[in-house]
Amino acid sequence: MSKLNGSEVDVKSLSSSNPAILEIENGQVEVIGEFENENLDYIQRFDIDAHTEPVSDGSILKKVDRKFMVAMTITYTLQFLDKVVLNYAKVMGMTKDLHFKGNQFSALPTYFFVAYIFAEFVQGFYFIQKFPVAKVLAVNVFIWGVLSACCAATSNFAGMLVVRVLLGVSESSITPCLVLLTTNFYTRSEGAFRIGIWYSGLGLGQIFGGIISYLFQLVNASFEGWRIMFIVIGVLNMFAGIYVWFMIPSTPLTSNFLTAKEKYVLLVKLTDGKIGVNGTKFIWTQALELLFDIQAWLLLIICATISFSSNTISTFSATDIMSFGFTSKQAALLNMPSGVVSIASSLLSLYVIMKGTPRFLAIVLFMIPAVCGGALMSFLPKSSKGGLLVGIYMVNTVTAPLAICYSWAGANFAGSTKKIGSTAIFISIGFAIGNIVGPQSYRVADAPNYYPAKISMLITQCVSIGLAFLIWGIYFLRNKKRDREQKNMEISSEKEVEDVWNDLTDFQNRSFRYVY
Repeated sequence: MSKLNGSEVDVKSLSSSNPAILEIENGQVEVIGEFENENLDYIQRFDIDAHTEPVSDGSILKKVDRKFMVAMTITYTLQFLDKVVLNYAKVMGMTKDLHFKGNQFSALPTYFFVAYIFAEFVQGFYFIQKFPVAKVLAVNVFIWGVLSACCAATSNFAGMLVVRVLLGVSESSITPCLVLLTTNFYTRSEGAFRIGIWYSGLGLGQIFGGIISYLFQLVNASFEGWRIMFIVIGVLNMFAGIYVWFMIPSTPLTSNFLTAKEKYVLLVKLTDGKIGVNGTKFIWTQALELLFDIQAWLLLIICATISFSSNTISTFSATDIMSFGFTSKQAALLNMPSGVVSIASSLLSLYVIMKGTPRFLAIVLFMIPAVCGGALMSFLPKSSKGGLLVGIYMVNTVTAPLAICYSWAGANFAGSTKKIGSTAIFISIGFAIGNIVGPQSYRVADAPNYYPAKISMLITQCVSIGLAFLIWGIYFLRNKKRDREQKNMEISSEKEVEDVWNDLTDFQNRSFRYVY
């Protein structure tokens, strides 16, 4: 027998009758995983008087940051590095070695993201919903590491295409998993900046990709440098997958780096965001609600228009720089500042959001330099090498609005199935559509200037600005309507907590307010 909040409990019978997780500290039994709603159950049963150790939000935040930020940033860096090295592999002679013809290189990123879209439905509505999100992430990171290494073994276009398609399947889970882990451990305001931190892996991938490409172009061996590059990236990914499996938890209650009281304080803090931690049951009503929610479709479209530029510039920037008259080695080095711009703009944009700048306004502000960069690339003559390089660098500020869209989606959908679906299906498919269409705009017939592709980037950037204002207007009207509904209503704090952890969607929980 032991004590549970002052009452005697038969621990053996309790653990055998319920699929509960038990924590025993100083003779106290904490029931964590009883029944379906383990988070609400934990909050309601926790005996705060029995845990007198001092705990602060700041100390918990530091612990969570140490556990997640480096691992998540490295994971996203490696994911993007896989795409960047394909860009560099082209200028290192891959297309010649594998006997590519016509637009076959453009087909690689296109079919990668076609597979990415179809895999999203399985990854998002089955694996991520059914299994712990960190485990899903770890397995996919390891698999994509194996596949990246397999790129080195290909001998023709067909072989490379098959490997890239399989890579699209494994990589489809990465961004949704990282967004969900962020919303599981951080509040909406904290999560915005943390998404910016791990999303800066995109810029780090550009920087390290340039360094790696330059170094492997110096390799003088019978085994081509681009093949060695794929093997190195693949091995790094495999190590990253193993680390995530053993070191990264999926939810606060399954984390072993937090004490019982720290878990309680963190869950109470997460309650204020009215989002909740994702559950493991697929709920059809939430899926249907997501399907008919206009915000999901608009976020899909804006992610597509932003991704059109972000992927196109990352995939073909080395090709563009070489078209200005630079060598492949010079292109590898000259493309590195693009990564610095991506990192700086992503972190700066989400920092200003933390300081109170509305998300829609931050998107607009960081799309403006991208539009200017697109205009420079589209209309400057080929002789203006400096201006064209500046244009490429400026376009890379487009990565910041995409990070904002991830944090926007993470903050404005509630309900486990709806939240997972919004990130894994709508946001990721929007991202994939932009990545499918973008590379196709670079046609061999338009070489070496590729003006149609550059003008297309400029147009989609302008459309993104209009969509940001439209999404803001919808959130503004929804919040005003709910303010009127609840003007004279009193809702107890206990009811608000229950609404958060009882897996209500943002439609069902009328206390939910959308973040602009």
